[in-house]
Amino acid sequence: MSIRVRQNAPQSLQFTATAEGHDLPLDMPKPQGEGPDPHDYFDTALGGCKAMTLMVYAQRKGLPLESVGVEVVRDASEERRGIYRLTAKLTLHGELSDAQIDELLTVAEKCPIHKLMTAVDVQVSTLIVRPD
Repeated sequence: MSIRVRQNAPQSLQFTATAEGHDLPLDMPKPQGEGPDPHDYFDTALGGCKAMTLMVYAQRKGLPLESVGVEVVRDASEERRGIYRLTAKLTLHGELSDAQIDELLTVAEKCPIHKLMTAVDVQVSTLIVRPD
């Protein structure tokens, strides 16, 4: 799979990313732009993965989880020093016991994007490709 990013207009800081046939706007944060910026998508990936992972798990296990809300809070105050903090706040709707809530918290901390962000050696290569 690949994601394509194209500039919306020459000299513009607005871009459109296309992933799986869906267009996603990319911009700079205020005051240069209106966002969402690449950091927003990074953080969104974590929140979305946790929500989807919990729903799939609950459905498979027959847990009474009706819906999940996730708020991802970013603290990038030390990003330049190599520390980027994300806190995922989960809101679980349904008649869940304390044991089921604990079980879901454990599952949420094992979602694939959480693992990717914290336990995997991600290697990025950058190449220059000349236009045709």
